[in-house]
This record gives sequence, C-alpha cells and structure tokens, in this order.
Amino acid sequence: MKKLFLLTLTFLLSFQINAQLESSWWVFGDNAAIEFNPNPQNRSTEPFIAGSGFMQDEGVGTISDDNGNLLFYTNGSTVWNRNGAIMSNGTGLLGGGSATQAAIIVKAPETSDVYFIFTVGNAGNGPLAYSRIEMQLSGGLGDIVPGVKNVILMDECAEKVAATIKTNSNNAYVMTYARQNGTSTNPGTGNFNSLFAWEVRGIPGTGISFVNASPVPQASNGNSANFPALASENDGDRGMLRVSPDGTKLVVAHQNAGFGGGTNQTGAWLYDFNPGNGQFGGAGLRLDNGPVYGVEFSPSSQYLYHDISSSFSPSATSNRKLVQYDLCEETNIIASRNEFADITGGSRGTLQLGRDGKIYVTRFGTSFLGSIDPETATPVYNPTAIDISPGVSQQGLPVFIQSNFASSFTVNDQCQGDATDFQLACLPQVAASVWNFGDGNTLSVTGPGIVQNTYAAAGTYTVSVNVTNVSGDVRDFTQDITIYENGIVDPVDTTLLDYCDDDNSGSEIVDLTQFTADVLGTQDAATFNISYHPTQTDAEMDTNPLPDNYDVSVGTVQVWVRIANNTSPIDDGCSAVASFDLTVSTTPSVSNIPDFELCDDSSEDGIEDFDLAGYLSVIENTAGNPVDVSYTYHPTQVDADMNTAAIDTTVPFTNTTSPQIVFVRLQNTNEADCFGTAPISLIVQDLPSISTPMNIEVCDDAPLDGSSDFILSDQDNNVDPTGLNTVSYYNSLSDADSGNNPLPNTYNVTGSEEIFVRSETPDGCFNTTSFMITVQAAPSIGNAPDLTNICDDSVDLNQNLFELSVQDDIILNGNSATDFTISYYTTDADAQAGVNALPTTYVVPFQAGTTSDLLFARLEDNVTGCFNTSQFTIIFERCEIIFPEGFSPNNDGINDTFSIPGLAEQYDNFSLQIFNRNGSVVYETAASNYVEFAGIPNSGVLSGDGLLPTGVYFYVIKYNDADIEDTASWVYINY
Repeated sequence: MKKLFLLTLTFLLSFQINAQLESSWWVFGDNAAIEFNPNPQNRSTEPFIAGSGFMQDEGVGTISDDNGNLLFYTNGSTVWNRNGAIMSNGTGLLGGGSATQAAIIVKAPETSDVYFIFTVGNAGNGPLAYSRIEMQLSGGLGDIVPGVKNVILMDECAEKVAATIKTNSNNAYVMTYARQNGTSTNPGTGNFNSLFAWEVRGIPGTGISFVNASPVPQASNGNSANFPALASENDGDRGMLRVSPDGTKLVVAHQNAGFGGGTNQTGAWLYDFNPGNGQFGGAGLRLDNGPVYGVEFSPSSQYLYHDISSSFSPSATSNRKLVQYDLCEETNIIASRNEFADITGGSRGTLQLGRDGKIYVTRFGTSFLGSIDPETATPVYNPTAIDISPGVSQQGLPVFIQSNFASSFTVNDQCQGDATDFQLACLPQVAASVWNFGDGNTLSVTGPGIVQNTYAAAGTYTVSVNVTNVSGDVRDFTQDITIYENGIVDPVDTTLLDYCDDDNSGSEIVDLTQFTADVLGTQDAATFNISYHPTQTDAEMDTNPLPDNYDVSVGTVQVWVRIANNTSPIDDGCSAVASFDLTVSTTPSVSNIPDFELCDDSSEDGIEDFDLAGYLSVIENTAGNPVDVSYTYHPTQVDADMNTAAIDTTVPFTNTTSPQIVFVRLQNTNEADCFGTAPISLIVQDLPSISTPMNIEVCDDAPLDGSSDFILSDQDNNVDPTGLNTVSYYNSLSDADSGNNPLPNTYNVTGSEEIFVRSETPDGCFNTTSFMITVQAAPSIGNAPDLTNICDDSVDLNQNLFELSVQDDIILNGNSATDFTISYYTTDADAQAGVNALPTTYVVPFQAGTTSDLLFARLEDNVTGCFNTSQFTIIFERCEIIFPEGFSPNNDGINDTFSIPGLAEQYDNFSLQIFNRNGSVVYETAASNYVEFAGIPNSGVLSGDGLLPTGVYFYVIKYNDADIEDTASWVYINY
C-alpha cells in the first residue's frame, strides 16, 4: 500500500514537525469536537468524534501540544482548559462571539508552554488584542497571565486574523485588516482599507517570547505601519483573512460591503506576503466580486478555494458556491477559475485545512462537515465527509497558523526496496530540479514530473531539492524522511495445512500462531507484527483479523497473512501479504446413496453389467463432494472396513442377484485413519409393459395435399393405460430406442407412415412399439359451370327454379355414380359438414335485383367417407313477359283485367300509364301500388266514371332499370 504525505520547507522544519500536531484537536460549533489522532501506529481511518459542551456560531481558536493532546480552546471572549472548564482568568477577552475569525492561538517562539491568544471583535467594532497563557499555571491546566490580558494592538479592525511562521525562525507574523490611520489607542477614521502585521518574537537562548507592540513597517508604503488595499476592496468587515501555508500569498475575503456600503466592496482579493520580513505586496488581484466568506489554500499553496454566499443561515432558496483557482501561473489565475460546487440550501461558512490534508467545509445547522481533496485540478465536494454527531456545525471552524499545513513536495511509498516517488507542487512551473536523496543518490531533472529513488536500506534520510521555476526563481527545500524495513512473508510448512474433522462437528480449531515462525523466517519479531485475515483486502487494509484459535469449517479456506513493520505509520505501506490454504476434511461419510439401477435387457433375466467407476460421481455428490477423498468398492462390510478385496472398477461389475449390496469406502488421502463406509444397492429394473395402439386412417382435408395433422398424444392412453410412464413418438426405431429426435405432438403425415412409440418409466426403463397412420385421398371433383334458372310453363314467376341434377355428371368428374354420392348446399360450411343438403329441384323465391349466388357441391366416397367440394354460380334471370292484346272487363271471370304475368314479380320499380286515342292518361299504376287495369279510369276527366268505351288504348311501361328498355304498345277493350 502507498500513502502520500507532505514534506515541508527547510526553514520550517524545526517548528513544523511538532507544530502540525498543534492542530490535532478541533473544538467548534455547538457541542462539536474532532481529534485528528496524531499517533501514526494507531491512527484510525476517520477522525475521532467527541462532544464538547461548547457553543460558538463563528470564529474559534483551538490548540494542542507537541504530542497532539488538547490544551485549551476559546471563542474569543472565554477560554476553556482541556477538561472543558473555564480558566480562572479566562473570561472577558475582547474577541467577538460572532466574529468570522474571533481568535487565533500562536505558540511562543522560544518560551516553552507559553501561548498567545489573538482576538478580534464583531463587525469591525472591536480591537485586535492578545493575551498570554502559561500552561504551568493552575496546576498545569493553564491560565491567562495577569497583566498580559487584552493587550490592544489595533483599536478597531475587521473580523479577520491570520498567522504564519517567519522564514528561518520560530517567530510568527500575525496580521489583520483595519483602517490605515488606526492605532492601538485610536480606532482611526474612514473605511477599513489596510493590511497590518505584527511579529511574535523570541530571543533565542534566553527563553523570552513577546509580541512587538508596533506593526511591521511596510517599505512599499514609506515604512508606514500599513499596506494599503485597493480602493475597490475597502471596508468589508466580515469574511476570512487567510495566508497560504508557504507564507507567500494572502487573501482578504469580504462577505459584506461594510461601513461604506456598495456591492463593489464584496469579493476576494489576492496579495503577496514575504514570510521572511513581514512585507505585504502585490496589486491586489480581485478574484471575485460576490459575497465571499470562507477562504483556504491547499497544503502546497498551489490551489486557492473560497465560497460565495450571501446567506447567514440556510433556507430553501439560499445558495452557496465553491470556487477553485490555480496559483501556479500568476498571469492565468483568473482564467483558472473553477466553480465546482453549487449547493442549494447552503449558507456562508469558513474553510479550514486539516492534518489529513483535506479542506473541511462548515455546514450550518447540520451534523456534518463537508470536505475537499484540494491537491487536484478537478476537486470534488463531499457534503457528508465527517459525521460530527452529537455536535452541530455552525459557521466557524478553528483557526490555526497556516504554516502548520505547508508542503512543497510529496513522497509516496517510504518502504525499503520500493520505488519512492517524489513530486513537487506547482509542477507546471518547474523548469528544472536537482535532487539529493540522502543515500548517495542524486538526480537532475529537466521540466516537471515525478522522480523516484529506491532506498536499499531502512533509516532516516535528509532529502533536499534545488528547484528552478520557469520564471527563473530558485528555491531549496529539505526534509528528513524515514525509510522503513519492508516485511517478507516466508512460506509456510505445507505439512501443517491439512486437518481432519475427527468428531464430525463440521469444523476444526486451527492454531494460527503455529505459522508465525515460518512467516517471520529470520526477520525481527520485535519489528514486525504478524496477523491473519480472511481476505486479501482485509490483509492489505489490516482489518478483520482472525482469532489465534481459528475455527475452520470443513473444506479449503484461504488465509491471508500480513507482516507489517510496527515502527512505521500505519498507512505507509511497509507491509507484505500472502496466502496459504487450510484444508479441513471430514471424517468422510456418506449415507442414503441412491440405488444404482439399470434396466433389464430383452433377456429379462435380471442380470446386468454395472459401471461402478462411472457411479462414483453420484456417490461424491451425495457425500457433498469432500476434498482429498479416494473411493473403493468392496463386496462386504468387513472388506470395506479393512480395505481388502477391492472390486476392480476398470471392468463392469456383473451382479448375481437383484438387488445386490456392495460397499464403498471413502478414504481421506491426507489422513490414513480418516475414512467412512456405506452400502449401495445394485438393482435391475423390469421393462415396462406397452400396448400397441390401433392404426389410424383419416381422410385428406383442405388443402387436399395428401397430408394431415395428427395429435400424437391422443394415443398416450392406448400405449400406457396406467398413465405412469412417459410416452413419446419417433420416425424410426433407432430414435425410439435412444430417445433422440422425438416428434412434435402435432405431427403432419403424408400418405402412409409408421410411427414408433417409446414408453419410459420414471426410473428410465423403456419399451417400444409402433402403429400406422394413413391419410386417405379425397375424391377428385369437377367444377360445374354456371347454372341459370328455368323459365317454362312449370315455373311460377314468383320464384326461380334450378334443376341441380344437371350438374351431376360434371361433379362426378368421371367417377362412378354408384360409388359416390353427390349433394348440394348453400354454404361451404354445410358442404364440409354434410348437413342441410338441398333438394335436386332447388326453388328460390324471386328476388328482384339479385343476379347470382353460389352453391356448393359435395362428392363423397361411399366406401371411405372421404369427400371433396367445389362450387358453382347460379344465375337469376327474368322470365319473358307476355303482354295480352285485349281483355273484356265484363265480370264473367274470364280475362276481366289487363293482366301482365311476371311484371310485378320481376320489376320492383316499374310504372304503367294507359292512354286513350286523344293521348290523355286514363289509368296509371306502379309497382308500389300495383292494381291491374279493369277498364275503369283512375286518371283524367273520366276518372272513376264507369267503364271506358270499347276500343284501342295505348300503354307505356317504364321499368326504371337502365338495363331494360321501356315497353310501349296497345291493348283492345271489348265487352
């Protein structure tokens, strides 16, 4: 495993190693506390969470000792000791309870166990002041020194305070943002518009540490105490002041416009700072013009992060953004802006580096802290990085000296014999680097990139690098690193890896410590820890260690062993893992072995050849497939127990009786005394009885192709009346014998075909038979021509008459009339079913307007019953109408009316008009109200006035049918 950790600048080394532990404990928010455990051998994967009883909305200061033990914490107005009790002189400090950065704690440069608390007030209405704490007071719990409490450095300043370590010194610079003419006794006038820095000094060798009362003179401003900010920046009192871990950059954040008003005063501005002399510099690069509150740098100082939020507390409509900049190329800082998180319901809050290299993000009113892995161009915000329950996050996190977190290059894998990687921060700006790895190896590199060195021996090495940036700037960095001895897993004696479950409990206790000496080999037991794990992942992560007395279930289990250097940090990877297999075999046993059953052959003598070798797979499965077991067969129980008279399984075993009992012996191949036995019954099964079904003959059906579909399962009950066997059908006897290629249940047969049947018992024994299926041909049938109705003296003009027998010869199509029966039908369905046959003389009531219809003929073989059908058209024609030339309406019952047979029956839309010699209509009628003319007029002047005189009358019949020509003629009336 490999773990990156950060190396620091040469001039910070003496302070940094212990100073980083000063940030081990965080106390903040409501009842929230976190311990970033400083002990590398016991560091957990997550920080330790504790309740604090502390309540603070915004800024807070917390400090731990050189070993990472909590010393005290403050909200800027009250100081609590490590036990959570208020120091006796720890109240009344001038810090603001709602200031962004209410307090920062700086360790005295030369005087041990002495600390300075620097405080700022609320909303620009309080001073920058400091108080001195000496830890030997109050029985070692610490207290504020009387007379060195609330010493004012600036009478009034913004809610901002930051600190960094002075180059090549243990001294520190503390800085704030205030009015340019403000002093320790005068708040000054106008807007906040200047940066100030004070030096926390120590006199080496004398044990004296103090705070300079005057700010560091700024050479760029005529040695005045202040460094003027841009006019566009002035006056914002809320928001953080943050110096980069390497001390070279400074950001001023304004979440509000402050006293002067105007939205142009919100935002974030980037300045330079010289940690060697306390000088501010730069033109003040405006990064953002929104409400910026929280600001933080990555440990390498390459990346800058800030939030944007105008909300004091979250709501459904509030919003918080997180933004990143790459500071490596000063001309492209603005262009590198990366807005990587947009948090709905978010509100303002501070950002703070942790000892683990992550930036933590407050989440107001929740039990979580968010986090950012900052050393990447593509950061990701994790909103639930740490659950701080029962604590609640508010707006502020502890403020620390930023130098605590500084790094300039990273190292990956500090293990002997591994390739250790070194990587500089701001790689794109590196033009060249010259490395001295402290082991005699050096390396000169052109351009950026990861460099490697492999350390042959464990030990502490001083690594130094001379870096030339593309700008021509040259810097030296030095760090002591420790290379740790890598463990090697020596092989385990394989004779210790096999066990027998003698008591058949299902497992065996194995003492894992017996393998430790083998794993260590010649390695020092005091340097390496040996642990055993169930998986490779567990071994690599050192999780889920197995107990020394490991209960191993029957079977083979893979055990992973980890050998880890216990003098190195837990995450640095100086460990090795390997595995071995533990095998626990059962005292082999098997019961209820299925009977070995064979079907008798056609001899039906109950004697068969048994393949005992092939049957071993059944026995193995029944036994649960135990490992490391061999099998032998024996004729008696005694032979099986004594392992004598083993049956030769290379040839078939022929039974002498059915059933016959033989015995199998299961032998653990690792333990000679670990075996079991069991009986097996060899049984020859009788063949099943089978009935031969009757042959099937059917007529060909439409389409008449000589084939027909058959449901083969309809024969099942005939083949196996018991219904206990499985019946299947085949094209050949060989398929029936093998059970291959069964026919589908719906099977099409053409002509005549033999079907083979297999009846199989549940035990797999079978018998076969066959039957014939024959498809009888349908008779050939003629297609009769159209048939027209008859019009003769026998026909009533109210109907159409067809003599169907005239079609018989054609329907017979050459077949014998004595061997076949012909019948006629009005529908194909009736013809197919042979129902509702028509009489030979087929009469249909006359249907005006109907010209044709279909009739269906059926030709049936009198012997087979097979039939065929065809159809023909019957045509309805009107019969010829005979018009009389005269009539005598004298009521003698003979020819009394002008009667035109067939007119009304055959024409449903005609009209009739009768005219006298003068051309006047004397009578008219139509199909809808037809009355035969009886000589009495119904039209004209004589309408209804008795009989017309004798004479010739003319008539016109209009058929109102486009296909029929109207009739005009005469009729004679005579009495």
